[in-house]
Amino acid sequence: MKINGIRVMWAILACMLLLTFGSCARQSGSTLTFPEYPEMKIGFSTQNFMQAMPFTVESLEKLISYAAKKGYGFIELRDNRAGLSKKDCERLAAYADSLGIQVIYEIHVNLLHPDFKEVFARGTENAMLFGQPAILRAPLTGSEFEGKENKTGWTLEELTAAALLAEECAVRADSQGVAFIVENVMEPFFGKSPEYFGLADLFKHTEKVGLQFDLCNAFVNNSRKKAGPAEVAGFLEQLGDRWVTTHVKTAVDGVPQPVVGDNPISVKEVARMMGRSGVQYFALELVAVADKEECVANHEASIKALTEMGLLGKK
Repeated sequence: MKINGIRVMWAILACMLLLTFGSCARQSGSTLTFPEYPEMKIGFSTQNFMQAMPFTVESLEKLISYAAKKGYGFIELRDNRAGLSKKDCERLAAYADSLGIQVIYEIHVNLLHPDFKEVFARGTENAMLFGQPAILRAPLTGSEFEGKENKTGWTLEELTAAALLAEECAVRADSQGVAFIVENVMEPFFGKSPEYFGLADLFKHTEKVGLQFDLCNAFVNNSRKKAGPAEVAGFLEQLGDRWVTTHVKTAVDGVPQPVVGDNPISVKEVARMMGRSGVQYFALELVAVADKEECVANHEASIKALTEMGLLGKK
C-alpha cells in the first residue's frame, strides 16, 4: 500500500510539472496581439507544415509548442478525413490547453463529396473534444469540379443539394455545441442565375452555416470565376456573425504567396472588417513548402509584415 501511495504521489507530481512546464512555455515568450482589436487572435493552420512534417500526434504537439512559444493564440488542426482517434484528440486537447492554445478542427472533404457525411460525423465528434471555440470547418466545393475544366459553378440542383446538406450539418453540429463553417475555395464567389451558382447563393439559402473567408482564393488565377474585391467586401460586411474565421493567405497577380503581403483586398482592410464584425480568428494559411525551416521562415516573415503594417503587437 505504501508503494502504491508513493507511485500516486509521483504521478501527481509529474502532472504538476507538465502543467508548470506548459505555463512557463507560454509565459516565456510574448503574446501576439492586435492593439486595435483586442478580442482578435492570431493563429495558423497546420496545413502550412503538411509537406514538411509527418501527420502524427507527436508532430502536432511540436506545432502546438511552436504556436505557444511564438505567441500565437490558436491553431487550425487540419485532419483531412477526421482520422485522428478519440484518444489522439484528447491527448492533443490536453496538451494544447496546458499551453493556452485553442484548437479549431478542420476536415478537408467538400460538401458534395460521396464521403462527406461520414467524415463530417467523425469530425464533429473530434471537434467536441477540443473544447472552445468548438469550430468544425470544411471546404465548400471540390469533387464536383474535378475533370470539368469548363464548369464555372454549381447547377441549380447542386446548389439545392449543397444548401440543404450544409444547413442540416450546421443544425446537427450546433446541437452538439459545435459551429459548422465552410471555406470558399475555387468556386465562384457569386453566381449568375440561372447559368451557375456560387458561395453567396448558398448563404442566401442557409441560416446557421458559418464562413471561413479565405482572402486569396476568390482572386487567384485558378478560381472558376474571379470576384471583384469591392463586391466581396460588401458581401462580408452584411454577413454579420456568420463570418467566423479568416484564412490569411495573399495573392499577387493571381498567384498565392508563401508570405503575407499585397492582396486584392488588403490585409489591413480585412482586419478592419473583422474588427467591426467581431470576427476573432485570424489564421495564417500560407502556401505549403517541403522544407520545415522554410515553413518557419515564412511564418516569421509574415509576422514581420503584419507588424510593419501596424496590425500586430506583443505583450
